[in-house]
Amino acid sequence: MKLVEFTEEQATYQSLVQINGSFLQDWQWGEFQESLGKKVLRFGILEQEELVFVASGYMQQLKSKCYFFLPYGPVVKPSELSHFNDLMQFFCLKLKEKYPKLIFVRFEPLQVTSEIIKSAKKSIDLNPHQTLILDLQKTEEQLLSAMHPKTRYNIKVALKHGVEIQASNELTKDALNLLLQTSKRAGIRSFDSDYYTKLVQYFAENKKISVKVCTARHLGDLLAVNIILIYKQQNLGTYLFGGSSETKRNMMAPYLLHWQIIQDLKKQGFEKYDFWGVETDSKHPWYGFSKFKLGFGGEVLKYGGTWDYVLNQAWYNVYIIIRKLNRIIK
Repeated sequence: MKLVEFTEEQATYQSLVQINGSFLQDWQWGEFQESLGKKVLRFGILEQEELVFVASGYMQQLKSKCYFFLPYGPVVKPSELSHFNDLMQFFCLKLKEKYPKLIFVRFEPLQVTSEIIKSAKKSIDLNPHQTLILDLQKTEEQLLSAMHPKTRYNIKVALKHGVEIQASNELTKDALNLLLQTSKRAGIRSFDSDYYTKLVQYFAENKKISVKVCTARHLGDLLAVNIILIYKQQNLGTYLFGGSSETKRNMMAPYLLHWQIIQDLKKQGFEKYDFWGVETDSKHPWYGFSKFKLGFGGEVLKYGGTWDYVLNQAWYNVYIIIRKLNRIIK
């Protein structure tokens, strides 16, 4: 096996990601992160000159030390998944040789379940460990019949009230404020306003990855907003962020907003709609809005979760203590 670093976009890298990975591992998503000031590194593993493993991530500084984070990565060629742990170990050890101050590698595999992962420590999940996927190849009648009766009813309520849905390449001030207010109300850590604005601007007119801002209004009042990322290589639309107003809640605008997005994606030939994370445990604090998503039907898809491959145990212990203290303070 041989570790290689990619310094410019290559078709082999992209093909592996686009078929088997997430947009978070896409070259272009990395370029967006670089525009925000992050240091993005991209690697691959060759076996007999064939690319079987790719990983795009961010080197995070910890004073004199560092760690490497692979959001929804690495991506492994399906025929090599039985060797996932060997590939991961090789990658981490080679990265340690290249960066001696590396404490650990944080990874989030989509292709294997947690039961498969060896020689790594389970960490707090950063990106969702499971999601809800809607099959847009079904007819609209099939999609509606698979919904919870209350979801279908609420869509009809919103239609009856005359809620209007629009899609745009711009993030208006009221839409941005609603995103921030909703996160605060739900007790969820959100990005700052600059991140949302730059995300929409960067991918507004992109060919491979694009972002749409979809809103639901009634007589000019903004009732709900969704930011949808469209990953054309996988015929996939993803519900990244959303917000809903406390006013006119009886109009059930968020239900119609999602349904209109689903219909539009379907008409454009997209095959899947990703609700970007659900919690099926009724005791989980996120179960409330997950229940809203689950009402649309679909299939719950489980991922491997977030893991740390520890390369320096002593410094890793220090990192864990500091992380716990920071969470208590915040």
